[in-house]
Amino acid sequence: MTTEVMTVTGPVPVDQIGVTIMHEHLFINLHRVSMNDDSILRDPVLAILEAGHFREAGGRTIVDVTSGGMDRKPAELRRVAQEAGVNVIMGCGWYKERYFSPEVYEKSTNQLAADMIHDIEVGADGTDVRAGIIGEVGSLGSYIQPSEERVLRAAARAHKRTGLTVTTHAVGSTIGLDQLDILEEEGVDLRRVIIGHCDSYPYPDYHEAIAKRGAYVEFDRIQGKVKFETVRRAGLIKELADRGHLRKILLSQDICEKSSLKAYGGQGYSFVLTGFVPFLLDAGLSQEEIQILLVENPRAALTGKALER
Repeated sequence: MTTEVMTVTGPVPVDQIGVTIMHEHLFINLHRVSMNDDSILRDPVLAILEAGHFREAGGRTIVDVTSGGMDRKPAELRRVAQEAGVNVIMGCGWYKERYFSPEVYEKSTNQLAADMIHDIEVGADGTDVRAGIIGEVGSLGSYIQPSEERVLRAAARAHKRTGLTVTTHAVGSTIGLDQLDILEEEGVDLRRVIIGHCDSYPYPDYHEAIAKRGAYVEFDRIQGKVKFETVRRAGLIKELADRGHLRKILLSQDICEKSSLKAYGGQGYSFVLTGFVPFLLDAGLSQEEIQILLVENPRAALTGKALER
């Protein structure tokens, strides 16, 4: 447990991180796989503008989980934090196999862990900008590739050295439970693990299985492509809360395309506050419960504060 979180501008007391979105990308480049220019975010001026909209809506902290293979930009993240007036927490590690660089295959698990530890304790990519979370690290599909397992094990070992939370990429299946198996085998306290993209597999029993093991269930594509999907996500959150797991839920938008930004006609990083909260209220959550989702749960997930309960 810690009373501070590491941001790109330095440590910040946990009671000052405020409304926090836990899975975003201010800078990212997925073009080499997507072959789509929409999946390139690399303009600092645009990022500052969009992060400013989040601040103006009442947001305080953005967790940027752009990891190896997605063109992370530590110095630019610091600039965004300073000029937009928000906290930015940077991730580390490697994404999933289709984006792995040669070093993932050339280094041992312990060497990969050492690289993450360097990003956390010294700074990333030749800067003194330090990571404040491990991830996103994850899996391509419904099973874990051997190379992905090595990265997960390296993330676990970096966690055990530094105490930072691990956040994963787990899409469209129950793969998050397999990720938990690997992390637990490495000795990770699963109360410091976030399973990402849980709304991509819209089955409450899966969500509850993650929460029962102590990990966080992250609904991080909350807008959906159409209103039906947004309403369903709000319902899934209410269902998990009704099952007794309100304090294991995290929210975000996972913005990784220009078309999702306000400047390009999208909802931007502020949608969780300006658009999604009404859906949660309609689903039956109270303002107090929403405050837990947006402030208290991120605090606990990032620092282990919840372990005091």
